[in-house]
Amino acid sequence: MRSDRHLAALAVCVLLVGPSPLVRGSGQAVTAPLPRLTEPVNDFAGVLDPASESEIDRRIRALQRATGDTIVVVTVERYAPYASVDEYAVKLFDNHGAGIGQKGKDNGALVVAAIRDRQMRIEVGYGLEEFITDGFAGEVRDAMRPAFQRAEYGQGMLVGITRIINRIADRRGVNLDDVPRDAPGAAPGPIIPRLFIFGLILFFILSSVLRRRPRRRHFGGGPWSGWNSGVGPFGGGSWGGGFGGFGGGGGGFGGFGGGRRGGGGASGGW
Repeated sequence: MRSDRHLAALAVCVLLVGPSPLVRGSGQAVTAPLPRLTEPVNDFAGVLDPASESEIDRRIRALQRATGDTIVVVTVERYAPYASVDEYAVKLFDNHGAGIGQKGKDNGALVVAAIRDRQMRIEVGYGLEEFITDGFAGEVRDAMRPAFQRAEYGQGMLVGITRIINRIADRRGVNLDDVPRDAPGAAPGPIIPRLFIFGLILFFILSSVLRRRPRRRHFGGGPWSGWNSGVGPFGGGSWGGGFGGFGGGGGGFGGFGGGRRGGGGASGGW
């Protein structure tokens, strides 16, 4: 009986004092510092391939130079301890008081992906909501999803960012020559390798057909004589042009001027 009374008294003391610091720790973790965003691309999860990361950076900076508008990409492993990726995106967008976009114009947008949670969010600044509507943000999310499902996060981000950039540029009446227009819903793939493979296949097929034809005594120039000189049927020159090195990086990024979010956007999983 005495031991039962002691246990009851101990239980009352615990209720009066409250949970221990270990128990309270999970609740207090919500106030833990968020990462401070300083660049167009903030790959905290370390999942973006270098080429895609550099190209995303370059395209975002091109948009900012032309329009003043800002897009920021963030990857994290999880959005915990926040309740959802939406809540986490709100905190990230505010960026410790240095919100994405310009103060007064609120012309920023955030694309965040929580990799282990398999959740993403597109958060839109108030000044860009007329361009990046909830419906359009949903289309961008859906276009990114296939690459994310293949764990090709760099390609997925590149698809989404390029769509947003082109949308803003169109609505601003700005022509961004150095930002390509990718096919809807398709990640920009390695075009030159595919053309090279196709050319090899075509070459072997044509060579096989020509070998089976009866030989003639005279071999003039002919349309295929270029193969003997190493030029090929497409004229001289090597594969090149059109694909400069991935720039990006470098220079200050003034994309955090205190912009406010508008509450619009889209979120979802993959």
